[in-house]
Amino acid sequence: MNRHHPGPRHPVLSSARLSTELAALPRRRREREFVKIADELWLPAGCPLSFETLSVAYSRLYPNGVLTGWSAAVLHGIAAPGDAIPELCVGPSGRKRAGLRIRRYRLPATAVEQKRGVAVTTRRWTAFDLARFADHLGGVLAVEHFYRHGFSERELREVVDGQVGGWGIARVRRVLADADRRSESPMETETRLFLRDAGFTGFIPQVDVGGYRLDLADPIHKIAVEYDGAHHENPEQRSKDRYRRNRLQAAGWIVIVVDHKILRLHRDDILRQVRTAYAHRIAGVAA
Repeated sequence: MNRHHPGPRHPVLSSARLSTELAALPRRRREREFVKIADELWLPAGCPLSFETLSVAYSRLYPNGVLTGWSAAVLHGIAAPGDAIPELCVGPSGRKRAGLRIRRYRLPATAVEQKRGVAVTTRRWTAFDLARFADHLGGVLAVEHFYRHGFSERELREVVDGQVGGWGIARVRRVLADADRRSESPMETETRLFLRDAGFTGFIPQVDVGGYRLDLADPIHKIAVEYDGAHHENPEQRSKDRYRRNRLQAAGWIVIVVDHKILRLHRDDILRQVRTAYAHRIAGVAA
């Protein structure tokens, strides 16, 4: 493993302290000036406990560990979701610690690089691990997030092709089949996969219709499903949405609108509305 440290070291590498390094401090001073993060690991009081900070700090506990998953992603400049957990690959064995996800397997040397003195998995291996260790939806969302940061499907397929027979390869292939670089939001993707799993396979992300981009649309049958996030509650945005949807309906489109609550609590209603829309279209063709 290459231990060369190009560029300035990450500040957390020098600010995070092990218990052995603080042993000479009186207990009260230590507890006043530092915050205990885990067994044997301390950070200076007042240090922002961001996901990146915690990830890098935990790496001090495992000298041969390598940040992977979202912990590696943030070092590559890709923001992690709010529920991400710091993650380290530690080889065949390593002690568990609360607040940290441990991966126990050997990384190939080509999968590791240095970012500001921190050992991390390469961008393509990071995406590979996220795709195979997350549940299916989580893997799809992760790969699409990488797509929005310039990642290509080819990069991930090269890792898959080089790991034939390895754990999780079939899962990664399924993720790649469902990840769509046109998708612009996690909820849009979740809605698309929900409809696909119910048998509605004609919906395409971000379809341009007369200068408007529809979240999900079946252009052949002129049926659209729009996901409204929180920003659609803004009065000015609501007015724009109504104007746009009125024009779409005037042009013969059926528009079905869902939001977070509807998608979580009323999925049967969504499916009934979509079925009714297709039935209307088929009846119109028959007539």
